[in-house]
Amino acid sequence: MSAHLESRLRDILHERRSDPGRVIASVSRDESVDARTRLHAAADALDGDVIDAASGPCVVIERFYPSDHWHGTVRIGDVDGLSLAHAPQLTLVGGQPSEAPTPSPLLFVDLETTGLAGGAGTYAFLVGCAYFEPHGFRTRQYFLGAFQHERTLLIEVDGLVRRSAGLVSYNGKSFDVPVLETRFHFNRLSPPFDGFAHVDMLHVARRFWRTAPVAPGAWPDTDSCRLSALERVLFGVRRVGDVQGFEIPNRYFDFVRHGNAERLEPVFEHNRLDLLSLALMTARALQVLANAPASCVSARESLAAGRILEGVGRLVEAERCYLDAIDRSRSERGADPGNLRAEAMRHLALRYRRAARFTDAAALWQSIVVERPASPALRREALDALAIHFEHRARDLREAHHFARLSLAERVGTRGMEASRHRLARLDRKMVKRMPGPRQPGPLWQDADGY
Repeated sequence: MSAHLESRLRDILHERRSDPGRVIASVSRDESVDARTRLHAAADALDGDVIDAASGPCVVIERFYPSDHWHGTVRIGDVDGLSLAHAPQLTLVGGQPSEAPTPSPLLFVDLETTGLAGGAGTYAFLVGCAYFEPHGFRTRQYFLGAFQHERTLLIEVDGLVRRSAGLVSYNGKSFDVPVLETRFHFNRLSPPFDGFAHVDMLHVARRFWRTAPVAPGAWPDTDSCRLSALERVLFGVRRVGDVQGFEIPNRYFDFVRHGNAERLEPVFEHNRLDLLSLALMTARALQVLANAPASCVSARESLAAGRILEGVGRLVEAERCYLDAIDRSRSERGADPGNLRAEAMRHLALRYRRAARFTDAAALWQSIVVERPASPALRREALDALAIHFEHRARDLREAHHFARLSLAERVGTRGMEASRHRLARLDRKMVKRMPGPRQPGPLWQDADGY
């Protein structure tokens, strides 16, 4: 409690000792006045406005970035067509279309919270929303100046969500939306997210731009999918003086204790930059998919586009993307291209097999076997596919036996070892039946002819 309220309370207790109910009412009114005064001061410091509602005030900060604004090397005007994104575009990157009667803008959402643990004790003190307009990009940030006014913030966010074509977030399916849903339920409000398209661009980014493992068997570089890392690679954005994520809750708690809103300005700028990068990354992914593989600039983009297009049934375009990924990987340097080439060959081989192009699929499986960067799991899959192909389709038992034996050698100590043994035993029996002359006991894979 502030010194002003303490002094006021002493005066009231001195004058109204006989009426405790009046004391409580007077203190409550003073606290409400103090909170509103602090909120208006915060709005002035952050260059925002105060929304007065029956449930309490809320601060909203709006910024508009015109079409000629550059975010790194990208001009906003080059992607503002995303403001009328339709259902097919959302479907391509993993969402489902909302049932909006008219074309509406996609709503980009990013939260700043009091912690990362989640649960009822985690507040979203800043809900950053943004969308494209015909002549630029607008951000609208809702700020929780006092915990008791959270309901107003949620009602404002609810209205904005319901007017949008769908949500776009970065790790929002795992964090942002669950946090907001918890806050809606806590305030006895119905969350507005059911039935709305929601594209989590973190999953799309992992397909399009995550780098390969630095060593065989290592995990892929997860740091390469941080929004701040991707914006440097994709748009050449380098933030100067950006607030670190771990500092953000403490800055808000400092405001709650002392009413100092100036230290929150870098937090709001950090949130706005996140929204800009998220929007341009979404536009980049949609532009790649609209003209793939011609719009792709790397083997990874071609492979990711092929997988997404195949998932929505655009099979001819998906095959072209896989072929383009294979071609591009041969001219790219580093460990990543080899892994990508083997992965593209796998997806194309599966595509050919589903289309009954068994010979073409077998040729790709054989290429995977001789590709050094292919992972052990992918190599085993290729060997099994070749053993099946030559046994059941090409009817070449010696080739089938050869690849089955290689598969067994690759599976020593794994769960698939017994299945490889059974396949070899079956091939032994088939080959013995076809072998002229007296039959010799013992498995054929012990012969000295290399098979």
